[in-house]
Amino acid sequence: MLYKYQFIKHQKLRELNFHFLYFIRKIKDVKKTTKFKPEIFFHSSFIRNNKIAPKGKENSTLEVKFKAFFDIFKKLSQDEKNEFLNLIILSQKIHLFFEKPNNTEAIVLHSSNIKRLLNGSNSFSDLMDALWNYLKSPNAWEIDKHYKIFYDSIPDSKMCPFCGLEELSKPIFRRADYDHIANKSKYPISSIINKNLAPTCDKCNKDFKKAKDVLFDKIGNKRIFSYPFVFNSPFINSNISFDFLGSIHPETDLNNKSGKWVVNISPNSDFILSWDHIYQIKKRYANSINYKKWQKELIYSAKLKHSILTQKLLKEYIKNYKQTFNPSSLEVEYHIKFAYYEFLEQGMNNVLFNQLNTMTT
Repeated sequence: MLYKYQFIKHQKLRELNFHFLYFIRKIKDVKKTTKFKPEIFFHSSFIRNNKIAPKGKENSTLEVKFKAFFDIFKKLSQDEKNEFLNLIILSQKIHLFFEKPNNTEAIVLHSSNIKRLLNGSNSFSDLMDALWNYLKSPNAWEIDKHYKIFYDSIPDSKMCPFCGLEELSKPIFRRADYDHIANKSKYPISSIINKNLAPTCDKCNKDFKKAKDVLFDKIGNKRIFSYPFVFNSPFINSNISFDFLGSIHPETDLNNKSGKWVVNISPNSDFILSWDHIYQIKKRYANSINYKKWQKELIYSAKLKHSILTQKLLKEYIKNYKQTFNPSSLEVEYHIKFAYYEFLEQGMNNVLFNQLNTMTT
């Protein structure tokens, strides 16, 4: 990813998870014959008239889902109950596993393992889905307020850090998607943990990442994925850079008039490999190169300074002009534009110069 967010603490957004943990602790030693009674297993602020009623409003959907899970859980052996409790405890630290190489401990949090432990029941996944739907509902746990604080905390660029191509939604219009970094269909145990929820653009969340597993590949190998939050700094730019080495600029090769864009990302690390696989970054950047527009902007600016351009003058001008889009000092979406002008500078030849110099502005 291109930069890291500051983690925003918000009591209300965390509160639902606290209630869930309270419930889990209360049922850890429950007997097989015990009946589901909300007044016994939930904090007093989560019930009213012996019914599940967070914020004083009865919620029959949650009550049905909690009861269905409870009826499965109480039939487990005590060893199985303890194992499940340990999984819940481990899940609260899921943010620590993304960047750890060769650490496969988090595999036990996968839905398949939980379903095995619950003898094939989907009751836990169903419960976590219901809790997530409740957490993200307007005005329930102040997720919109959390997003506003988060959005305002980002300096300068408001671009999605997972791609740098799409702007995050302005809070005045709507909240951006909250992506489950560890996908909730694969890791339902982390569905309402706020350290597993990262605002992202719609395209990254719905079109590219979807339900991909950022912790393990399809054959169970551990992935190295860049965790999007920092806790002690408001904003961290990555050291990622792009180049177009190996590209063929359109309309410069008679054998390939359409050209070919090759996007290279440095450093060539496991983090980059995971980033590209999850979000198809190279393909998306190649498709985003609006070279005709960028050429016009360049030539318009250059001809304001030089009434007559030579190849040498243009190359020298590009060297300075590209710094306007240097991503180390300005907004993250300039990464690809900077790389394009650098490609022009380094690859300048007679054909490319004539293409640029004859362009009308």
